[in-house]
Amino acid sequence: MKLPVSWLAEYIDISDLSINELADRITFAGIEIEGIEQVGAEYDNIVACEVLSCERHPGADHLFVTKVFDGESELQVVCGAPNCRAGLIVLLAKVGAVMPGGMKIRKAKLRGVDSYGMLCSASELEISSDADGIMEMESTVIPGTPLSSLYGSTETVFDVEITWNRPDCLSIIGIAREFSAILGRPLKMPSTDFPVTEQLATDLCSVSIESPDACKHYSARVLPHVERLPSPEWMRKRLELCGIRSIDIVVDVSNYVMLECGQPLHTFDYERVRDHAIVVRKAGKGETITTLDDDERILDESMLLITDPAAPLAVAGVMGGRDSEIQENTSSVLLESASFEPESVKRTATMLNMRTESSYRFERGVDPFLTDWASQRACALLVKYANATVAGGVAEADYRQKEPVKVTLRFERANNVIGLEIPAKKQIEILKSLGFEVVESCESSATFSVPSYRVDVDCEADLVEEVARLSGLDALPEVVPGTKLVPGTSDTFFRSVAACRHHLLSLGYSEIMNYSFTAPAVLEPFTDGAGMENGVHLPNPVSADYSMLRGSLIPQMFSTMVYNNSHGTQTARFFEMGRVFFKTSSGDIDEEERVCIGLMGFAGRAGTDSVRPVESSEAILWMKGTLDSLFSSLRAPEMSLKPCEATGFESGFAADIFVDRRKIGLAGMVKSSLLQKNRISSPLILAEFKRDAVSKNVFSTVTVKNLSAFPSTSRDIALIAGEGTTHGEIVDTIRKFAPPELEDVKLFDIFTGKSLGSGRTSLAYTLRYRSSERTLNDVEVNKFHDKIKDGLRKTLNLELREG
Repeated sequence: MKLPVSWLAEYIDISDLSINELADRITFAGIEIEGIEQVGAEYDNIVACEVLSCERHPGADHLFVTKVFDGESELQVVCGAPNCRAGLIVLLAKVGAVMPGGMKIRKAKLRGVDSYGMLCSASELEISSDADGIMEMESTVIPGTPLSSLYGSTETVFDVEITWNRPDCLSIIGIAREFSAILGRPLKMPSTDFPVTEQLATDLCSVSIESPDACKHYSARVLPHVERLPSPEWMRKRLELCGIRSIDIVVDVSNYVMLECGQPLHTFDYERVRDHAIVVRKAGKGETITTLDDDERILDESMLLITDPAAPLAVAGVMGGRDSEIQENTSSVLLESASFEPESVKRTATMLNMRTESSYRFERGVDPFLTDWASQRACALLVKYANATVAGGVAEADYRQKEPVKVTLRFERANNVIGLEIPAKKQIEILKSLGFEVVESCESSATFSVPSYRVDVDCEADLVEEVARLSGLDALPEVVPGTKLVPGTSDTFFRSVAACRHHLLSLGYSEIMNYSFTAPAVLEPFTDGAGMENGVHLPNPVSADYSMLRGSLIPQMFSTMVYNNSHGTQTARFFEMGRVFFKTSSGDIDEEERVCIGLMGFAGRAGTDSVRPVESSEAILWMKGTLDSLFSSLRAPEMSLKPCEATGFESGFAADIFVDRRKIGLAGMVKSSLLQKNRISSPLILAEFKRDAVSKNVFSTVTVKNLSAFPSTSRDIALIAGEGTTHGEIVDTIRKFAPPELEDVKLFDIFTGKSLGSGRTSLAYTLRYRSSERTLNDVEVNKFHDKIKDGLRKTLNLELREG
């Protein structure tokens, strides 16, 4: 926001402070000055002049040949401004003048016509950003008056950064109010006094609100007579310094009051408001309005309008309509001052892609009780500078909440948060200087009534912030943040995650990360009906694609594989570590850390062997090898796999993962119908397991045993297993009945054939025995071996082959 310092000085005494001191004081109170600009510096040879005549250039349609009088002589100047016309008082940069950008004015010939100077716009003189034509001065300005006399010494303008939570500072008075509290000086408010006629506004117009949820208050004042006099130069200058182009006295006053106090106003041509009735309502479907920028806007039912009984007059809080705008022949005015809800204005401005000074303020929140003061101030200025007459009273509809917000501040709490010892009396004084009123107080706390313009204050933390910033952010002590070391705190979780990640990366896997939110369609291929029903559904999802919390990492891993395959990556090794969510038996929601691994294509082979098709059994063994390697690196107990049937996996190619005889996960090959549907030509193997179940020993103390100095003795055992008996079960049973001297079990032969019968498999193992104390003799070894064979017969009902 642009803040001319001379305008600020009208409301607060700052004569004893330098520009830099002003900037520092307000910045340390939490309102940042982003820049300081010097505007309107003295320029030699730039003077006011009168345009005596203005004729079309004989050689160019867009140029004019003018005769101007600079107070001393008549000069011929070629000008291209569309608003150039005889009778204007404008600014002339004479030959020899140096413009703000450094350009020197010289005599020139433009399309064959001599030009002795340049008629200037406000933008060219860096007085404002207005570049729409030459700058028109008041008719009372005498030709020959230097620019320095018209604009005085250099004007200082602050560029103030106003955050979203401080809409009360989007005005000159708002900033002056802050300085009043900072400096402890009184705020000088401008006059709002004006005479009124015997006519009443309620007799001249009516106001009704059909959407009180979007408009809490609407007031209309009627000015039966307004003269179209030029705006005073000081007002035009202030508007231009703030980046607003001067238009005419009525519009200029409404803009001036908005900049002054923060309340947007709008003016309608009273005679063009049908039935002199204002209706605040939502737009009808397909309704249109042509706004002041000459664009026809198509509206929808969510947009708030200001209308008369026949048609829309304005888009509420955003921009007026062309049909009811102030024109050159306007002699009576209806002045709007209203309170619109921020959400309504923001939605409308966004949908229509319209951002105005008015919507900028309403979107952030305007004091709902400022409407009356602002309209009175505008009427006072129009009476003074446009000889306006004002009807008595105001026509209005009012749905404002009259009860102020009340917040309690605990003094000790404020000191603890701020880090300063600020006496209770001082805290109360600070808040009172900002407009807060004490409702009740005691030794330890006080309850304050929040001023209506502080729409950002609604809790104790907000009051603490006010005390802190008015105490001066520069006064806060510099304290090194303290840290507390808690003895015995375990970082096993983070270290185990790092160990798991490091090992999988070392095996050539790439880590992926998916959102915890997902769509039911992603989960369905791998989740049965009960699983979908018991899944965690979000009550207010961002979209249908993120309407559930994942109960497994497998569906999203599959989706990632499908995505990569569709983009030409047919060989992939991925892993993901993350949380899954599920409902407990009591109906509560719990979460669990899991690891998911995916293999697709030739991921398990050497790069030179990528032609031979991948067999399903081969891919399963690659995954088993990955799991064995990972579990071993994490010092997890030995893993075993037990066949199972699982949704989304090929029958006969899925297995539960067990560790310490406890099920911790699932591994298997995705069923062929899913692969064909997603055009995946090679086996896709997925595995998922609970991370905690395999990483709890990752940093346990390693026990080292001495190598035995005695020789080992081996025995072979051959057996015939029926369908359903697994290698893992056989090894577990061998170890169950084995003595401590059993050192190793190794499978060295598998045979199936017609001679064994259907569903029967011959397996042969080598068992190695060794003692750390002595050499074992045959009698001892045979005894150990016989015990194991008996255990296999009785436990698994296996047939042992002799010979």
